[in-house]
Amino acid sequence: MNNSDVERSLLECEDDLNRVKNIIDSMGIMSNVVPYLNKYAIIRACGAIEVGFKTILADCCSNGANSQVKNFINAKVRESSMNPRYSLILKLTEEFDEVWAQSFKAKINAHADKTKIFSSLDSLVNCRNEFAHGGNPSLSVYDVIRYFNDAKIILFLLDEVVT
Repeated sequence: MNNSDVERSLLECEDDLNRVKNIIDSMGIMSNVVPYLNKYAIIRACGAIEVGFKTILADCCSNGANSQVKNFINAKVRESSMNPRYSLILKLTEEFDEVWAQSFKAKINAHADKTKIFSSLDSLVNCRNEFAHGGNPSLSVYDVIRYFNDAKIILFLLDEVVT
């Protein structure tokens, strides 16, 4: 990955998810703490994907920009709250550059696991939103790790396009 900050953030998230998995493995899945750890894993993984896509776009577009443009990008992209849905990632990419958006879309569409990637990202976002709105998502940390690894592919493809 060209964006070392995003790469580091994704690795830190992986480490956190693996620590959660190890805690759950040591306590046993029947522990009353496990549902909370699973919810933490959902929030952590989805948040890392959200921050990742915003950082990739914001870093690329603010590099070398004047302070007014940097302030605008920080306020409208970095500090905004956006669900990391593919459609929103594509829309934001298109708002910066239509050529980037078309290239990103082509890379996604050409990926052999496109359906799995979309499904995994949607699952993370849906479970995060379910929990945020008072629900009780049922993903395990094992599911979260698998979905996170799938969803990261979107960030790698976006990073290839904008750099």
